[in-house]
Amino acid sequence: MKKLIYLLSLSLVFFGCSNLTMSETEGGVLKAEKITLESDSSFEEVASKVTSAIVGISGEYSGGTTVGSGVCVSQNGYILTNSHCVSDANGITLYLADNTSTTATIVYDNPVSDLAIIKSSKQLPYLEIGSSDDLNVGQDIMAVGTPLSLSLTHSFTKGIVSALNRTLKVDSTSGEGYMHNLIQHDASLNPGNSGGPLLNARGEVVGINTLKITSGEGMGFAIPSKSFESLVESYSSNVSYSRAYLGVYGLDSEIASYYGATDSTTGFYVIDVADDSPLAECGVVPSAGITKFNGREIETTLDLQDELYKISSSSTAFVEFEYGGETYRAKTKLCR
Repeated sequence: MKKLIYLLSLSLVFFGCSNLTMSETEGGVLKAEKITLESDSSFEEVASKVTSAIVGISGEYSGGTTVGSGVCVSQNGYILTNSHCVSDANGITLYLADNTSTTATIVYDNPVSDLAIIKSSKQLPYLEIGSSDDLNVGQDIMAVGTPLSLSLTHSFTKGIVSALNRTLKVDSTSGEGYMHNLIQHDASLNPGNSGGPLLNARGEVVGINTLKITSGEGMGFAIPSKSFESLVESYSSNVSYSRAYLGVYGLDSEIASYYGATDSTTGFYVIDVADDSPLAECGVVPSAGITKFNGREIETTLDLQDELYKISSSSTAFVEFEYGGETYRAKTKLCR
């Protein structure tokens, strides 16, 4: 596995921090309406429609503030952003398209996947989450965010999908980890674009921009909507939702197979399992491959993650995994 980690290590940077601040202003009312476009539209039309659902984000810390971006994806004011924009912030301020500002609170934060959901204290228009599975290489896309400073909120850049299903090993303040099935694109990204949406020609959120390779040009990456669609639905439809916990760390078996770690090219390849975790109790060990979860065939990390987000921490899960040439089946409670 050392070879795998070495070959996937790249010079990456998470977008943005800035010390710029902006005072809150009064006036203007944004309604909690879904913004929709009936069919593929010009990106000029998309930009004119979606702006009110996108926010600039300032996270307040003892050492200063951060600048990031986010997009509202629910009528309940739930906003998707990156974990590194808001994690452990003492306060969060949103900067809206009508030149007002408001506050937000964190309802979900996962530094490993670099996703966070924050809830606005104001009602906001929201965008529909589109299918990242429908994206094609060469397809036009648009990125929206707050590059460099809060004076540049709601900045749009255009590009194409350069590649799909990229897996990268990244280093962040939360430690080393893998980010799976990323959308690679060449829309311009700068510090502060973190957490902003990647949009298709229907104005749907197909990804959340999260990082870029600093040693190259036009190499940005977005978390695909398949990573968060079920998560958003669970939180927005159930105020008492508690995310299920597996206690496992790994990557796509296809990637592990490429570097000789396994013979399988499908499923979720297990690198580590937390002690006393639900999967440890099932007998899952490092180098096992999870192939089925609650009856669903697991081909990639996103399949497992998507299925996990559909259930709560009080659920019972049925797991099928392979190890040492044998197939095992087990069930377990998912609470911590």
